[in-house]
Amino acid sequence: MPFSAHYIFNRYTLDPAFAGAYDQAAVYLNYRRDWGNIEGSPQTFRANGFGNIYKNMYLGGEIIADNADIYNRLKANLSYTYRLPMTNEQNLSFSVSGNLYQSVIRFDKVNADLDDPLLKDISRVTGTNFNAAFGLVYNWRDFHIGIGMPVLFRTQDPYQVKADGKFAFDRAFLLHASNRFYLDDRWQLQLFGVFQKTDNMPSVVDISATVFYDNKYHFGLLYRSGGALALGFGGQLIDNFMLGYSYEFGLAGLYNGAGGAHEITVGYRISALNRNQTSKSVINQNKRPSAPLRPIGNSPKPVEFNRR
Repeated sequence: MPFSAHYIFNRYTLDPAFAGAYDQAAVYLNYRRDWGNIEGSPQTFRANGFGNIYKNMYLGGEIIADNADIYNRLKANLSYTYRLPMTNEQNLSFSVSGNLYQSVIRFDKVNADLDDPLLKDISRVTGTNFNAAFGLVYNWRDFHIGIGMPVLFRTQDPYQVKADGKFAFDRAFLLHASNRFYLDDRWQLQLFGVFQKTDNMPSVVDISATVFYDNKYHFGLLYRSGGALALGFGGQLIDNFMLGYSYEFGLAGLYNGAGGAHEITVGYRISALNRNQTSKSVINQNKRPSAPLRPIGNSPKPVEFNRR
């Protein structure tokens, strides 16, 4: 499935276990185009969101349409998340998801000899697959660490005799951690690390640093293993509406000549203002006064004693 750099502010994209961690409900629309210098380069449309259904339970969903030249895939996801409150501002979140994949290969768009026996009388090949996913996230204030499997079940090898389909899936593993450091009343620094591994594929590591101002606006850098660097910015515009943009470009190898990747996200968050107020109250609680506080209101007058 395609990458995204916008999990920095839309963490549900990375792991459904983040549902309810920072907002009671949210919905996002995302568009990304990779390798802009290549005709037919991958384009991805994504819509996801979640909401509170009962106490600490959240229901979410995601639809992804990924188009890469002759290969098209549609993914529909439905997730359930439960947040278990613990002591000292700690939470443990667990999510399970069901995924539906619809894959298509357009042979009618192949740049080849259409009289080839492999292509003759075949316009496209389609396949439908079901899979599952799970995630586990531990939160303590603004620190988190999580593990998950975006693809839980491995389908049978398509090259074996008893293969059950033309499209196969390998298991995928996910490990992520982040922390936000409060520099003062308005400025925060968020460090984020993500490790992704799919069977029979190279691992992918993301490392990012994002600066937040007043918990509304952000600017950040992201480095992805393989030689990719992303610059991103965005923020809360009107009320709880969000807008984010990032540009990703290659530093070396084939990715350097393929052109950059543009990604844009718009979203709406519910209870974002409450989150801002909570964050500021935490900052104030952590501050120690530099001088003793004076009592508020009328203080008692000193008693005078007559000396003889």
